[in-house]
Amino acid sequence: TQKMAKPNLQLRLVQGGCILFIVLCILLLHLGVLGSLEPAGREIKVVQFLIILGAVWSAVVGFTFQRKLSRTSKRPRRDGSKSTPFTRWKVGHLMRLASATSVGTWGLALYYFHGPLWLVDTVLTVALVLLIAWKPGPGPETNIADEQSPHP
Repeated sequence: TQKMAKPNLQLRLVQGGCILFIVLCILLLHLGVLGSLEPAGREIKVVQFLIILGAVWSAVVGFTFQRKLSRTSKRPRRDGSKSTPFTRWKVGHLMRLASATSVGTWGLALYYFHGPLWLVDTVLTVALVLLIAWKPGPGPETNIADEQSPHP
């Protein structure tokens, strides 16, 4: 509704910036601006595997973290804690966007460790799909103005 419009707009702007970053990485990579690399040796293959694991881990953690936060967002605020359902909701979505973007940075790391271009493109595409598919969803039913003012 109206109270959630500003946070949703802010999150959409962050999403747009993340998408722009990944698109620029893809363009720069394919225009040759990031340089060309020689084929990898055997010792680099282990690093490539670890980078792929990092990309998968980033994708999974971002989405499981969001769910974990959304379960705790229903809890009331503890005394002395600045955490509110709204702040947990917003942080969860920022974490999801950051983890999707980090999938793309893992793709760039894979490129610099001589990964095959088709695999680099796949990782960057997965990052782009995760970012495009993301939606903020409904926020917690709270009064944002009350959350932003200090409680006694």
